[in-house]
Amino acid sequence: MNQINWIQTIIDIAQAIISGVFVGLVIFWLDERRAKRERRLADFRIASNWFRTEPKVSLRNFDLTKTNLSGHKFIKANLEDAIISDSGLWATNFSEANLRKTDFQKSRLYGAKFMKAVAIRANFSKAIISTRSDPDYEYLPDFTGAMLPKAIFIGAKLVGAVLKDTNLKGADFSNATVIGCDFTGADLTDSKWKKVKRIENCTWKNVIFAGSENFPNDLQKEIQSQNSTPKTKQRKTRKQI
Repeated sequence: MNQINWIQTIIDIAQAIISGVFVGLVIFWLDERRAKRERRLADFRIASNWFRTEPKVSLRNFDLTKTNLSGHKFIKANLEDAIISDSGLWATNFSEANLRKTDFQKSRLYGAKFMKAVAIRANFSKAIISTRSDPDYEYLPDFTGAMLPKAIFIGAKLVGAVLKDTNLKGADFSNATVIGCDFTGADLTDSKWKKVKRIENCTWKNVIFAGSENFPNDLQKEIQSQNSTPKTKQRKTRKQI
């Protein structure tokens, strides 16, 4: 066998190896994708029937990406580290649920309930949290009494949300749109508002307001204005002789 044949043989072997590796990687990728799809389907089946089944199973680490769980009830459910991104969550009830580090990115949360939920470090980036009026139902998102320290609302849209007595310590509202929301009694300590995109017509009564360097000047003034004590005018009376 001459030198040219040896070189051609080596090239053919190298091409065969590369082709085999490529085919193997494609098959592995397809298997992984199929397994992920099957897992999501299994997780969705369990989650969609969770409220009606006993005993209640943990939904921790469930992958519910791009699902429609509108109207479902997850009261006191354990959804820690679950992924519920890019999902439809109209009037879904997460009251008193464990939502630590749960991922709600890009989800539509019209009228979703989070009363007294524990959602430490939950991610609501680019989510829509909004009211919606239908002929038969008023969708009102409610976070009253929820624990949301370090929650992420970057790029989110909050319209008409109720966040009364909510713990928002260190929460990040950078690039968020916040309109007509009620923060009465909320703890805003060290929350980040400096880069908020738009904020208007919100209620800030009795909020815990600390870390003012994280708030734009206009918002600081609005919070202070709503919590200032009005001066009572004293009537001047003539001294009786």
